[in-house]
Amino acid sequence: MGIIDLTMDIVSGMKTCKTAWHSDVKIEVMGSIQEVGRSTRRIVLGSHSGTHMDAPSHFIEGGIGIDRLDLETMCGDVNILDLSYCSPKTVVTPDMLDERLLSERILLKYGWYTMWETEEYYKDFPILTMEAARKIVHAGVKFIAMDTPSPDSARAIQEKDDSPVHKYFFKNNVIIVEYLTNTDAIDRDKQYEIFALPLKAADSDGAPCRVILREK
Repeated sequence: MGIIDLTMDIVSGMKTCKTAWHSDVKIEVMGSIQEVGRSTRRIVLGSHSGTHMDAPSHFIEGGIGIDRLDLETMCGDVNILDLSYCSPKTVVTPDMLDERLLSERILLKYGWYTMWETEEYYKDFPILTMEAARKIVHAGVKFIAMDTPSPDSARAIQEKDDSPVHKYFFKNNVIIVEYLTNTDAIDRDKQYEIFALPLKAADSDGAPCRVILREK
C-alpha cells in the first residue's frame, strides 16, 4: 500500500517560531566511526519543533501531557478537507468545512508547507474562526492535523485572547498536529489512514512526531 510521509526533516538550524520559549534546533556530532568506532549525535530541539503534536498542557493549566494522549485517536481512518484554494490571510468559516468530511480524524490540506522557506510562513497562514472550531468539535472530531503552523493567528501571541482555538480544542479533548509537509502528494480520490506518533516525553506539552498516511 502507498505511504505518504507528511513529516518535516529535523535539520540543525531549521526554522522555528522565534520566541523566547522555542528552542533552536541543533544536531551535533558527538562520536564518529573513525574516532570511537561508532557514530552518535546530540539532538537539541523544542517540544514544538518541526512536525509535532500539541498536548493540552501546552495551554491548559493541569492539562495532560503528550505521553497520556490516546494512541487509538492518533491512528486510523482520516478525511482530507482540501482548502488549498485558500489565499494568505484566509479566515476559515464554518461554511468552508464540508460537513460530510468531519469525522473522528481530519486533515486540513492548505498546501501552506510550500511557504516553509519564506518569511511569510509564520505571518499570513490561513486560520480557523472560533465558529469553525465549534463546528469541528460539535461534529465529533477528536484529531485534527494541518500543514500550517497553527489553527490560530500568530498575531495574537501573548495577548489576552491568545490562541482561543487551541484552548477550545484542548478543553474538548481534540488532539492537534501542526507543521505537516508534502500534503500536495495526497490524492483527493483516495482514502487514507493516518498514523501520528509523538515522542513519548513524560509530562511534555508537546513533542515532535512522525506522521504518515497509508492508502487504503
